[in-house]
Amino acid sequence: MQVVHINRLGINSIEFDMESMEIPLSPGEEQSFEIVIINYSSPTHVHISVGDTLKHNVTILEDNPYVTHEDYVPVVVRIPFDGKKIYQGDVFVTVSHGARKSSFSMVIGQSLTGKDTRCIQVDDSLSAPNEIYVKNKKSAGSWKEQLPGVSIGTLKNNYEYLISKATIFLSGILLIVLFIFTISSVFSNGISPVLGFYLAVVLSILFTAFCVYLIIKLPIFK
Repeated sequence: MQVVHINRLGINSIEFDMESMEIPLSPGEEQSFEIVIINYSSPTHVHISVGDTLKHNVTILEDNPYVTHEDYVPVVVRIPFDGKKIYQGDVFVTVSHGARKSSFSMVIGQSLTGKDTRCIQVDDSLSAPNEIYVKNKKSAGSWKEQLPGVSIGTLKNNYEYLISKATIFLSGILLIVLFIFTISSVFSNGISPVLGFYLAVVLSILFTAFCVYLIIKLPIFK
């Protein structure tokens, strides 16, 4: 981050914390930073521009801020994919509508003193699967092969389902038998017709309710 001091040493004076900036980038990369402008006198416009050698690589997002005391100017630098490895140029700061102009240098790309290429060495063992993970995966697979395809919970639910349906079915048969037995008793044993009628009505209601229940609950009737 570059810091620019305006009017600190006198009217329209310009100072830079760094006389030169180096921004390491490779072709195809982009980076942003801020230029901090500190004004020590009355508010003024500060114009920031770049030289011709950097005009395609540096974008000043606010090139003419009105600085009352302190302002931050965002800057974006980039190198195109098919660009050179390094770009050099100047960044100009102008105050009081051109009354004073100063600059600092900027280097974008790989360092002039560094190597042309940078690489990170990766151990070949990092590409191999973790040994513990492989063992756990194999053991999990063997358990899956040994276990049946249906879980214990599924078997339990199926067992309870069959028991409940068998109970309903047997209860229905018992109720039908009881109904037939009662009707036969009414007509064969000479039970009072009124009592036999009411008993038949009660059994008919129970039988009808049971049949409705079967239609609602049993899957075979759905």
